[in-house]
Amino acid sequence: MTELTSFWSGALTVGAREDLYALASRVGGAERLVTGGVDALVAAGLPVHVARAWCAAPPLRSRWRALPYGTPGYPEHLAAIPSPPPVLFFEGDPEALARPGVAMVGTRACTGYGAGVARHLATELARSGAVVVSGLARGVDAHAHGAALRAGRTVAVLGHGLDTTAPPSNLRLRQAIVDNAGAIVSTFVDDVQPARWTFPARNRWIAALSRAVVVVEAPHRSGALITAKHALELGRDVWAVPGPITSTASAGCLDLIASGALVVTGVRDVVQSLCGLVAPSPEAWLALLLDGAPLEQVCVASGRPMAELLARVSRLELDGALVRTPDGRYAPGGSVDQCTKT
Repeated sequence: MTELTSFWSGALTVGAREDLYALASRVGGAERLVTGGVDALVAAGLPVHVARAWCAAPPLRSRWRALPYGTPGYPEHLAAIPSPPPVLFFEGDPEALARPGVAMVGTRACTGYGAGVARHLATELARSGAVVVSGLARGVDAHAHGAALRAGRTVAVLGHGLDTTAPPSNLRLRQAIVDNAGAIVSTFVDDVQPARWTFPARNRWIAALSRAVVVVEAPHRSGALITAKHALELGRDVWAVPGPITSTASAGCLDLIASGALVVTGVRDVVQSLCGLVAPSPEAWLALLLDGAPLEQVCVASGRPMAELLARVSRLELDGALVRTPDGRYAPGGSVDQCTKT
């Protein structure tokens, strides 16, 4: 149980539309704003009646852990943006919020191609030390979270209070994230339910918690495109995965690319560009294979005997970790349930 003082209760209600970053900068910092009461809020530019109502708000109790703005543990990259969230409510490991994050977003109705790309990218990003950030929705979000669990950490940002899991089918995935040193985050009070107005706000925090946003698959009208818009406004890079020009699921990604978004052309380039880290090399042959290289080319590039590669690919197919596509190439296999196993 966490009890938030009247200041933070007021920040979430009376001052919900105020920019804490701007207010704090006018009075010499967040600590002075928080401890200064009515006088500090007035000095920051608020009308007296608003400042009084703010400080008179009843304390707020939450059954979840909380990180108020300006306190130790509140992510620095989140604190530095215009209008940061007053309080982060979370479940799991707060350290996951402080590590380099890369957002992966996309449509709930993803294709097999989109699911495979999401799993592959998320696995390699997590393996390279990035925290994969997404929204715990069906489709691309769930595949990205699930795959990241196999190699590192992931953070889910909810469009509602932490008392709810939406969709309920992702309750098991949510628990797996917590159990594997990840975090479930919300800027909404415990009992706030999912609504149309809550998800656009959630999309901004997904972008804000990340160094960059990768849009895996998105139609013309998609929440993932809202996340990309917020990312650009916040100075984050936006990457888009190209897809077939005949696929409505990739139409939004193609629009982003036409507008100047960075193009995802291969896993290793993306990992190195986004993470600033060296992509893992022990299984470089597998990265080549999943990037679309024919097995013969992988054999030459890796220096491994063809018989060894065939044996390893066959074993991965039997385990469900690889699937052969109709064009003879390979893609990551496994369901979201398999990805959440530890």
